[in-house]
Amino acid sequence: MNRRIFSFCGLLLGLLFLASSCKKDTPLPPQLSEGELRQTVWNGTLEHKNAKRDSYSVYLNFLSDSEVEVSGYDLKDPTYPRDVQVRYYYTITDRILTLKAQVNRELHPPMDQNTWYLIRKEPSLLVFQANAGNPDREATLTLRRKL
Repeated sequence: MNRRIFSFCGLLLGLLFLASSCKKDTPLPPQLSEGELRQTVWNGTLEHKNAKRDSYSVYLNFLSDSEVEVSGYDLKDPTYPRDVQVRYYYTITDRILTLKAQVNRELHPPMDQNTWYLIRKEPSLLVFQANAGNPDREATLTLRRKL
């Protein structure tokens, strides 16, 4: 009888150990590494959740580990001058992209007023989101690699 109890307890402990080691792996959020964007060119769109705010076509040319040229134009107004470029300083920390304009020249869209969180990463696609949960200011930046 004791032998059966010990066998049953051993089996139960083995199953508990197996169940605890089979936890579901939660996927890690996508991350960017420093230097990963250096000397790459991306085109895409910046769209706001609030329909009253404009959407933009954007072009980003990452010149170095800290500088990026950004240009953008309003998708609703194709006559908006496309040659407006602003240089930004940028930093990347795991999945956060921050931009800071080098001069007081305003770019539309003003991309340096947000913290951009990487929510999707593929070899030629990056999707960032800013102000998640704030429907008036929430924005999505979708970029496709060109070079």
